[in-house]
Amino acid sequence: MNTRLTSLLMSTVAALALSSCSGARHITEAQWQHPDLDAKSYYDDYQQAADENPAYGSTPDVTASESREDGRGRDPGLLDDNTFVDAGTSGFVDPQADPLSTFALDVDTGSFSVARTLLASGLLPPPESIRTEEWVNAFDYHQQAPTDSDLAVLAEAGQSPTAGDSTQVVRVGIKARDIPVARRQPVALTMVVDTSGSMDIRERLGLAKASLALLAETMRPTDTVAIVTYENTARPALPPTPIRETEAIVEAIDALRPGGSTNLAAGLRLGYRQARKAYRPDAVNAVILASDGVANVGMTNPDGLASMIARGGDQGIHLVTVGFGMGNYNDDLMEQLADRGDGFYAYVDTFAEAERLFVDELSSTLTPVANDAKVQVEFDPAVVSSYRLIGYDNRAVDDADFTDDGVDAGEIGAGHDVTALYEVELGAGVESGVVLGRATARWESVESGAVQEQTATLASADPMASPSDAFELAATVADFAQLLKGTRPVADRDVDLGSLAQRAADLEASGVDGAGELRELILQAQAAR
Repeated sequence: MNTRLTSLLMSTVAALALSSCSGARHITEAQWQHPDLDAKSYYDDYQQAADENPAYGSTPDVTASESREDGRGRDPGLLDDNTFVDAGTSGFVDPQADPLSTFALDVDTGSFSVARTLLASGLLPPPESIRTEEWVNAFDYHQQAPTDSDLAVLAEAGQSPTAGDSTQVVRVGIKARDIPVARRQPVALTMVVDTSGSMDIRERLGLAKASLALLAETMRPTDTVAIVTYENTARPALPPTPIRETEAIVEAIDALRPGGSTNLAAGLRLGYRQARKAYRPDAVNAVILASDGVANVGMTNPDGLASMIARGGDQGIHLVTVGFGMGNYNDDLMEQLADRGDGFYAYVDTFAEAERLFVDELSSTLTPVANDAKVQVEFDPAVVSSYRLIGYDNRAVDDADFTDDGVDAGEIGAGHDVTALYEVELGAGVESGVVLGRATARWESVESGAVQEQTATLASADPMASPSDAFELAATVADFAQLLKGTRPVADRDVDLGSLAQRAADLEASGVDGAGELRELILQAQAAR
């Protein structure tokens, strides 16, 4: 018998015994036990299974660029045939001409995870793949969650670590309120899984299957999951099914096989159709696209695909895009779809990252507290000679649209924190504690439906004072991303990977969470160079 089903059977027997002892006719949610599906085995076993069976998932129309290196084609290298689009780089702005900076909040982290995959393999990420804000927001700054508002706004400043004495860095931090697990809404998920031939490259589909199993292990028994697969065409692999019906879910995961071309549009179309069938007004309703972003059959235009999923967002169905696999990977499409679908974009490169996303973070991320969240920062031209927003280059919002609540912006989940950094050149003679401007967040509350705002004052820093650990970590991450991207003016300054590694090592020695990972990434970049 399938070892996963054996484990499932043992869990079911235990739950039935518990139900019998309690005298209950049905297993209650409190009595139901999550089965141990050994999710990691899907990831560990996939490569071995594919290598031992050359016909595993094969179909006659698999092209060389979409198949494994097992006689049916050759795997692309990690840097081969990827699609990245440079979001650009914002320069310094004169506040006399434009004192306002407005952008939509963003919780995507895909750009950072892509870079981590490449650095671990001894490769530098392509400059066009780097979106600095996604690197910064991949780290946790442990800002205190509000208790009397959906979002809290914090502002702090410090001396720029890389520029002259007249330049400071301002950190604007946004923290969403926490929602206890017991009070979170039910979840109705529709997984749209790419099973085309390109998902057979290395361990992509194995990691996607492991991610599905992690969901089945951690979601609540009354939550529902549906599975849609697509290659040449799309098909329903599992109708909306309560998580407590784990045997049906396991069978659907086990049946996933790769092969064929990639009709992403058909997969999304059927996925949203299933999501509408499973729609629960009392629940968080979401489509999760698990794919390498390739689209080569049917509608392949990013704008056309994005318009299609935008309609789903209008119906209250969020889109989460989760990318798998470098080499023949479309980062641009995955990021665009998430932005248009009122969701977020993540990239999974290891089982540990799958656990972090699908076990530790997905529940809170899928519990929105703020819709269409955006920030507007106003700088005082009397004390600020110029300013530069670091990142968020493809998240800009027209200044006049800040108060237009019909403009699509970012969605923020429970407990999330978002950081934005500005470089600010001060006017002559500006002392510490001088008000530089104000940062205002505006959003629609998911709980009340009311539009709310919160403002924080930006004040110049004392050059002799030590900035917070959160400030130091965010500034180091941003400098690392900008240096690898070649962003001016950072690339023209006296800063290199060695000095960044030392900054990260100092933070690690002080016990700053995430600093050790950052230092290791910088060292990997040094080795790759």
